[in-house]
Amino acid sequence: MTELLFPVVGASAVFFLAVPLLTVLAWLISRSVPANTRTASDGWRFAMVIGPTLGPLVWMLSAVVHQSESGTPLTACIVDHLGSELCRDVILFGFVLLGTLGTSAARRLSREHRVSSRSHDCITSAASVDGQARVARLCRAHALLAPWGRRITVVTGGVAPACTRGLLQPRVELEVALLEQLDDEELEAVLLHEVEHARARDPLRLFVAQVALSLNPLRRLLQAELSRYSFARETECDRLAVQRGADPLALARSIVAGAAPTGPFTHATPIGGHGIAGVRVRVALLLGYAKHAPEPVRRAMPIDAVTSCAALLASLPHLTGTAPLDLLHRVVESAAPLLGLG
Repeated sequence: MTELLFPVVGASAVFFLAVPLLTVLAWLISRSVPANTRTASDGWRFAMVIGPTLGPLVWMLSAVVHQSESGTPLTACIVDHLGSELCRDVILFGFVLLGTLGTSAARRLSREHRVSSRSHDCITSAASVDGQARVARLCRAHALLAPWGRRITVVTGGVAPACTRGLLQPRVELEVALLEQLDDEELEAVLLHEVEHARARDPLRLFVAQVALSLNPLRRLLQAELSRYSFARETECDRLAVQRGADPLALARSIVAGAAPTGPFTHATPIGGHGIAGVRVRVALLLGYAKHAPEPVRRAMPIDAVTSCAALLASLPHLTGTAPLDLLHRVVESAAPLLGLG
């Protein structure tokens, strides 16, 4: 009975004790940082969103693997495993954590697939074919857009006027109605903006954040932080698009066209979301870029801060031991007889 008790109680402790405590800490830290601080490039705000959930999960799963590899987890067990070299309840605990994470990711993937299916049902209209030819022409004429030409699709039933989608192979989707409103200079600016999202794999980052929040009992505390990070990514991609050659005024006009309260986009959010207030901020920044060019594009590090932190968390149990997991295991096994479950 105890072998079944520890996986359930241990997982509950992770999701309803460790995760909420770390969430409150992340919320307090984020509240102490000014909202206009530029942190999108190093992923600091992103780490505040996913860290409280994925941090404990990564550490615990790595600790379970370490105990399985070492062959000595029985030193942390009270229950006699009849000569077995492995603590089966620890292994089951790992499967519960991994199963919970996998279930949440699968549900999110299923939702993305349904949205993608609706979008692709309307790709082959005559207007979209003409728009696709126009996009291909612009891509061939621009060295930075040429490698992405095959990943840019014109649709008539998309989820937004312009968006970047796809987890492993990001692609850009453009609404036919948007193309009809934009001249070539404005369309080129939109393409450069969306390609920057694809370069940074922003759809994958958003997917990871949504999975992390779906597992967090206090997710509402971090929703605003995710929104700030997402908006920071929009302004950063605007800046990078201008650095790559987009005309800032043309990009500003395209944002206004996609956010117009009248016309073909009343069913969709403005480009990049965040409402009319966000559109005003982005347009103001782009007007500033028209007078003073933004800073040069910085070369991105091959491994960002979030990836480095995840790798560090995964390696810690193998370097410093699995004391927190051992303590949790001992407490549950010691309490089981007192509850009549021994």
